[in-house]
Amino acid sequence: MSEISVTRLQTQALPVDDLVEMVQAGQIRIPSFQRGLRWQRSDVIKLFDSIVRGYPIGNLLLWRKNAEAAADLKIGALNIDAPAMEQALFVVDGQQRLTSLSNALTDGGHNDPRFALAYDVSKEQFVQSVGRSVYEIPLPVIFDLSRLLNWYRDHSELTDDPSYVDRANRVAKSIREFRVPVYIVDRSDPDVLRDIFDRMNNYGKQLTRAEVFSALHESGSGEKRAEGGLGDLSSISAEVHAATGYGLVDDDTILLAMLARRGADVSRDIRREFSSSASVSSSTRAPLDFPYESPVDARENATKALQSAISFLQVDAGAPHFAFLPYRYLLVVLTRFFAHFPNPDPAVRRNLRRWFWRAASLGPELTKGNITYATRSLCSRIKPGNEAESIEGLLRLVGNGPANVPDVKIFKTNYAATRLMVAAMWDLSPRRLSLMGAGESFSQEQLLAALGEGNTAVEISVPLYRTGDLDPADRALAANRVLLPDVGGGLPDSAVDVLRLVSRRAIEGDDSAIAVLDSHGVSIRSAEMLSHGADVEFIHARQIDLVKHLEVFLGKQTEWQFEDTPSLDSLNLDEYEVLDERDDPLWSYSNGA
Repeated sequence: MSEISVTRLQTQALPVDDLVEMVQAGQIRIPSFQRGLRWQRSDVIKLFDSIVRGYPIGNLLLWRKNAEAAADLKIGALNIDAPAMEQALFVVDGQQRLTSLSNALTDGGHNDPRFALAYDVSKEQFVQSVGRSVYEIPLPVIFDLSRLLNWYRDHSELTDDPSYVDRANRVAKSIREFRVPVYIVDRSDPDVLRDIFDRMNNYGKQLTRAEVFSALHESGSGEKRAEGGLGDLSSISAEVHAATGYGLVDDDTILLAMLARRGADVSRDIRREFSSSASVSSSTRAPLDFPYESPVDARENATKALQSAISFLQVDAGAPHFAFLPYRYLLVVLTRFFAHFPNPDPAVRRNLRRWFWRAASLGPELTKGNITYATRSLCSRIKPGNEAESIEGLLRLVGNGPANVPDVKIFKTNYAATRLMVAAMWDLSPRRLSLMGAGESFSQEQLLAALGEGNTAVEISVPLYRTGDLDPADRALAANRVLLPDVGGGLPDSAVDVLRLVSRRAIEGDDSAIAVLDSHGVSIRSAEMLSHGADVEFIHARQIDLVKHLEVFLGKQTEWQFEDTPSLDSLNLDEYEVLDERDDPLWSYSNGA
């Protein structure tokens, strides 16, 4: 039996102040094989809330080794000019926490929306930093004592109430002095680090396929992921979001979209994607569509195809943001379609819109619930070089419908049925709730700004009734939500109270009030119930109206009753000998015969 090599750990507790300083100095780094940043703003808020409450936030596991100089070391939103050093520390476990701390507490990271946090001394909670209130002190200011004193001097409103200053000082002290337990592995053998990483991430929690792909396609010394490289899937998502405002698409969907563009079998072996033998898909032996392109070209072309697919969703399909997408595999299929047919004519775009909403209505049940099989089946219908056959194949797979309309009895913004309902509610052109006048309709630009990088519509789905107002089943209904993508305009303290006043104006015949109600799916009958305080009856009546509108919306988008006429450009007119207008096969398409 071989001798067991014992790895000794150095243990200590480091203050947050020291950890942030070490990150900024380039002493703490992120190894290339680490997962990308997964946390969102809500996770970062919980982290800081735990710190000020004195809750444990977990340990950090670091590996001490020599490090090369890195002129543009990236940790979250921070770009660090890191010198070469013999005692650098590489993060094995705790990347999300350390990245969040170092970014939220420094000006460089605070510019990123994920880390732009403030402490509201009037509400005693961490909030998104938007600069609307002097009571919201940005975390980089809280973290720096001299800047905090200057903030007091420049905002005298705070010092008028000594409790505000006390709260800010307490939070500042709690963050700066909070100590994080740190374990340091002091071994020169990189296999030890990889063994630890493998054990921590594969015992009960496997790496995702996207994370494996990223690790396989790293470049450089291994200390720093090459930003913008093929393995940096998150950078593709960020680039697409910057161009479209669509939100950050998850790495797994980005990977599938990239694979689908190059071949219909998205379940193929990703380890051989760009090997010399990759001209044939390993599992089905089907040839890849772009077998000889370089990884750089593959990344660039996948990004273009993804942007074209998203533009179609925003312009043609009425699904302007990732939060509206019922099933992610539909975006994968669209990416493949636009990779091969980047400029479809209006007739093809119309049929593609019909296909998208038909497939969205059916969900994965069209392939008996298997998402992977659904993705492969749909992608296989897209035939390079034959646009007409491709769109016809997609439409044939979804059948002749129509699909059942979901009754959204549980409104959860990550549910497919809820996303269908959100799209239908947005189709009503919701207006701002206003006590006077009609309130202007929200624009798509306002919607995208409100949803930002998020992947659900939770930020704009405002509940009418909250805990205690209705029983839980009624509060969970879609009818208990209104879409208000109001960035900077301020949301009403009680949306239902404003809606009640608008209902009374509408009942009296105020056309502008009626327009507001119509934009939120509230009929005059429902408005009468609301104005008289019959809240339960109002919610039930509005639920019926919203489901009816969802049916109308899906009917308008799917157009099951219409013939899926092919584009004229896709037909070979030379095949027909036209003797009489009524003998021409094209006549039936244009006249509905």
